[in-house]
Amino acid sequence: MFGAFNPSFSRFTLLILAFGFYLSLGAQQVVWANKNNLDKKTNFTKVIGQNQHGVYVLKHKNSSFKKYFIVEHFDKKMNLLRNKMYKINNAQLEKIIVNNDGFVFFVKNFDKNNVKRLSMHFVDSSLNEIKKIDIHQTGINAFTPLYKIYYNTDKTLYMIASVSDSANQSILQYHLVKNQEIQVQGRYILPYAFDEMYIGDGCIDNSGQLFFLISQSQKFKSKNASDFFHYVMAFNPHSLNFQSQLINNEKTYLSNYQLVYNYQTNKVQACGFYGENYEDENLGYFVISMLPTTLKPEHIVFKQIERSIVAQIIGVKSESKGENLNKFDIKKIIPKANGGLVMISERAFVTTQSDIFYINGVPQSSYAKIFNNDEVLILSLDSVFEPQWTDVVNKTQSSINDGGFYNGIITMVNDDEFNILYNDRISANADIVQISYNENGRMTKKIILNNDQYYALIIPAESRQVNANSIVIPVNQNRDFTYIKLIY
Repeated sequence: MFGAFNPSFSRFTLLILAFGFYLSLGAQQVVWANKNNLDKKTNFTKVIGQNQHGVYVLKHKNSSFKKYFIVEHFDKKMNLLRNKMYKINNAQLEKIIVNNDGFVFFVKNFDKNNVKRLSMHFVDSSLNEIKKIDIHQTGINAFTPLYKIYYNTDKTLYMIASVSDSANQSILQYHLVKNQEIQVQGRYILPYAFDEMYIGDGCIDNSGQLFFLISQSQKFKSKNASDFFHYVMAFNPHSLNFQSQLINNEKTYLSNYQLVYNYQTNKVQACGFYGENYEDENLGYFVISMLPTTLKPEHIVFKQIERSIVAQIIGVKSESKGENLNKFDIKKIIPKANGGLVMISERAFVTTQSDIFYINGVPQSSYAKIFNNDEVLILSLDSVFEPQWTDVVNKTQSSINDGGFYNGIITMVNDDEFNILYNDRISANADIVQISYNENGRMTKKIILNNDQYYALIIPAESRQVNANSIVIPVNQNRDFTYIKLIY
């Protein structure tokens, strides 16, 4: 249903090993990294992927990735093999992607005369750079382009798109890279002014055809739905064929939508939430499914969320007054083999709290940002995008002035089921909870790490599913940083 996965079951065991330990829990195994070998000087960590040579992790002192970055290389049992610092003076890391041989990274360089360059670097499994390609360069004092980098499922094909403003025109410059060489390159004039469009989610197919979402408006600060137009775009770099499809009308707000390419059915699907009263309203969901060759819609579905589900989330009293859901962010779209999909979304919002206190009789003000991550809404849709089943995970996460570091959910998708993981409380005594769903919506819930034994918090934003049956998650355990790998 969801991907290639054959689960194996084993009895509960606990093995203490020289390089960490394994914990088998029913149908999954927990592998811990050895904390003693990990770098403790950097604050930001991001798991970037796994290949036949092991697991790769990106590190930096913060999320800016300027001047340098560090890559840690683990074997598949999470033993640290090596790490390396990559110095990029007067530059910033734009993107890094693990492929079958090692990884590639893209660097945005800034010269003294204000010329911008984008370069692509190929790195082998020993962390040695083996090749560099200069992708794009601007003129002197030109505006900084918007870079978008896409790749196909097996990461053998890369589309690098740069969009820039030139004489009140939006110029799309594209480079299609395969086998460490530029196969196709050129430029195309987009039909929208640069400052009147926002480029959103995108993807490519195995031929290199590019699909992306554009929001277009002459009044981006407007509160009127009629001032916004949302399109799915398709661009073929071989034929220079460009097509667009409008996906909203003048009465509809679209929010938090994504674009997915279903490789099993060869369909492009735009999906998200819509409202009729304000931008953050989630009155219902929409799905538009198209053939990539024509971009002609095969199915267009706008459907209100069932009122019983709304009542379950906001309460019967609020639902009876006609209130709707709001502030749900899509966390994952899972295409199904039958052409349907699963939408996993979470209610997330930030509020500001102010307090007045007195020092020597003089009033002083303090402000705090509160990061809230609450209910998870799961919509499983059939091949014509009607609800097959729906469920709500009731949780409440709230933290102050920390960016919501430990808030939110992690999703893990395999062939037989998908899993949602989260910290049940944002404190040192949290349990790490896993909720699993099969194709028919049967739900199971369990604690995978309990607070009495592990005192651990997972970091959702820095985790990554690394193959069809495993995910690597950074963990704060007893205020010490490490990783766990869950094998299903």
